[in-house]
Amino acid sequence: MRVKIYASGYCSFDHIDDEGFMTLTEGASVKDVLKKLGIPMVLRRLPLVAVNYEQVKVGTELKDGDVVSLLGPLSGG
Repeated sequence: MRVKIYASGYCSFDHIDDEGFMTLTEGASVKDVLKKLGIPMVLRRLPLVAVNYEQVKVGTELKDGDVVSLLGPLSGG
């Protein structure tokens, strides 16, 4: 399955293609995205995570086509 990723600059983008998608296995969760992005275990609770623009917990299971957005603790707007 493929999910669209919007992540901050502190992440590793090695697993994100040129269109901003990450490929995951069926049944993957937000936790799997954080792991692939190279966010250390200690910091995985810090980002605000949204799936399809609604805040979720890291255990949330993803579906094909979901949009995952990460805002770091120092993000602003």
